[in-house]
Amino acid sequence: MTAMELDTATQAAVGWLVVLHSGSIGGAERRDFDAWLAASPAHSAAWQRLAGTLDATLAPARQAGTAQEGRPGGLPGSGAPLGALLGEVLARQASRERQRRRLLRGALGIGGVSAGAALLAERHLPLSQLSADLRTGTGERRDFTLADGSRLTLDARSAADVDFRAGHRTVTLRQGALVAQAAPMRSTGNASGVPFIVRTAHGTLRALGTRFVVRQGEARSHVGMLEHSVEIRTAQGQTQTLPEGFSASFGPEGIVRSDESPAATAAWQHGMLEAHDQTLGEVVQALRAYRAGFIRVSPEAAALRVYGSYALDDTHRALTALGETLPISVRTFQGHWLVVIERL
Repeated sequence: MTAMELDTATQAAVGWLVVLHSGSIGGAERRDFDAWLAASPAHSAAWQRLAGTLDATLAPARQAGTAQEGRPGGLPGSGAPLGALLGEVLARQASRERQRRRLLRGALGIGGVSAGAALLAERHLPLSQLSADLRTGTGERRDFTLADGSRLTLDARSAADVDFRAGHRTVTLRQGALVAQAAPMRSTGNASGVPFIVRTAHGTLRALGTRFVVRQGEARSHVGMLEHSVEIRTAQGQTQTLPEGFSASFGPEGIVRSDESPAATAAWQHGMLEAHDQTLGEVVQALRAYRAGFIRVSPEAAALRVYGSYALDDTHRALTALGETLPISVRTFQGHWLVVIERL
């Protein structure tokens, strides 16, 4: 994980930092924090990283909701503004990777601005993807036409590299999701045309005159066939041809067909999220790409099943609708910068 590439556990830890520093934490929040901390070693490790860079230890961090030195809910010695605290966290993490630090300094002038502002900037544009050939920011969708006439649409907070050197037609999805409309292969003399390939962290997709949607997740990638077919090849060498109208996920455990509609999977192209028996955790993950802030959802709430259509371009309305239809509470902190979702 790079300095600005926040995984789920680190995002949750930052969210808890905001809550604990808000001055409005109560007993329920303290219990929720303890439960979150104990739920997974990854949670504890993420909090240790944050607490460590603030010269705090895990034990006093657990008691951060208790008033200290007249600062209710503050971290020990947390007289500095929240942005400065987050800034120090990011600055310390950045020092672990010099090349990334130089990139960020050159792009954003971090040496002359607060790194807390850099965190806010990261929520608008994934800073770890600044070097990508194609990229989008928070809430942004973009269409691209490639050199061979193929077309790509990138979802919000997505990034891809393009390799069209001689003998190559390869798109590498670095983050997020895309819809690909592959131009057909053309033959030159007796030589076959070059296939159109989309590569993810979990394998490759070889287009067979195809339009398809693909999303890269943490453990697996997901593909939905909108037109024609595609050949899936996992990093472990397993292959399968996926026909039009079908969806599948692929990763280290192999290729698994799913009942998810490809059209519903690609609904983000039109600014909609179509949820059909998805978990609230999956829905929240999709909303995060469209909201410049943090959304924290408790494990109990994340497991709830969701059905319905939600507007991605209006995350406030989407969150309100979820709160009205599910047994959850949706609370905001720090001027809506943090949203906390818990099961009732």
